[in-house]
Amino acid sequence: MIIALFLIIALYLALCLAYFSYHGDEGIRGSFETFNNDDVRYLRSAWTLLETGRYTYRYPDTDTVFVMPGLTTVLAGFVAIFGKYPLVPFKIFQALLGCATLYLIFLCGRKLFKSEVGLVGAGIMALYAPNIYVTGTILTEVCFWFLFLLTFLFSIYALDTHKMRYYIGGGLLLGLCTLFKPCALMFCGVVGVMWLIKRYKFTEALKFALVAGGAAVLVLSPWIVRNALLFGEFIPLTKSSGNPMFQGTFINYDQSVRASENIDYYVIIKEQTDIDIDNYGNNELTDDAAELAMTKIRFDRVIKKEPLKYLWWYTVGKTIQNFREPFLWVVLFGVNIIAYCIQHYLILLLGLAGFFVFLLSRDKNPAAYILMLSVLCFNLMYLPFYCFARYMFPIMFCFALYAGYLIVRLKDMLVARKTA
Repeated sequence: MIIALFLIIALYLALCLAYFSYHGDEGIRGSFETFNNDDVRYLRSAWTLLETGRYTYRYPDTDTVFVMPGLTTVLAGFVAIFGKYPLVPFKIFQALLGCATLYLIFLCGRKLFKSEVGLVGAGIMALYAPNIYVTGTILTEVCFWFLFLLTFLFSIYALDTHKMRYYIGGGLLLGLCTLFKPCALMFCGVVGVMWLIKRYKFTEALKFALVAGGAAVLVLSPWIVRNALLFGEFIPLTKSSGNPMFQGTFINYDQSVRASENIDYYVIIKEQTDIDIDNYGNNELTDDAAELAMTKIRFDRVIKKEPLKYLWWYTVGKTIQNFREPFLWVVLFGVNIIAYCIQHYLILLLGLAGFFVFLLSRDKNPAAYILMLSVLCFNLMYLPFYCFARYMFPIMFCFALYAGYLIVRLKDMLVARKTA
């Protein structure tokens, strides 16, 4: 079993290194001249952090609350050690983190089901194209996924053992996750539902919630204090929901309808709010406030008039957007994207089938519900916003483990028939 796991991890590392060699810096989509994309802005933010000690993002001369500080801090460390463009060392670092995530997936599968399921789940994720692709990007995905899997594993042990040390560790890790993606905090809801499934006493659940929550806040407190001092208000995470929320109001993200809707957002905001709309496009806080106002205007003037149409879009439509394709922005190894879409759909279908087999099983481990609850959590939390495959990447391992459960069950049935 250990040898098989080692071979899976070694194969994955070889695929990542081959990807770096074959594609070079193709996974970096932005320009270092115009800084027109998230990835290059993160690296520029790392330069600014080292030079000035300030966290910036869109505008290098302005303090930011648009993104969390996790990735910028990590990149600053690489810039300090390897120079201004530490692209290759950072990609190798992410590949090694990817190897660690495979081991964590194995551990999760072993704890929730058995070792064989963990091994199959790790094998599926080792070959999953987006899991290779993300290691060549400068985005939050790899660091966040590694920390989230650690949080996930600690949560499994905490729920099973009722031991305080796992809740403290899980809370600290959740805080670290949140430094990369604010959405991590929603995982608390998954743990809450698991307390109900495992019939925790209210007082016990409250005790663990306070301890884990306190640990997470401890990690986040420097960021919260920094925001309060710089901006004079309580900003626990970020102020950046306006743009994805406004984009998410358009069905299939088709903004061509704006011409026929004939809504002058600029005039309405200028007349009805105190937002400095003339400064739109030059200040992150103004941008966020304006885009939240645009969302409200569109809700009042468009969405309310066709409630059923938009109810479908905000539930089924956006769920489809989340899972309709793999998170893959390069033609990996020159293979047609259709092949990777088939791989993606196969994992989803096998995972769903595995979940239903799990539901019908008489000897199931109730702790394994945490996988599907995590899928539901990630999907639901993004429905108010712009939804696409990138947001679902961190929970694809849940489908892989359910798929592994199905495959191992089928294998055991075949073996039992042969020996009968």
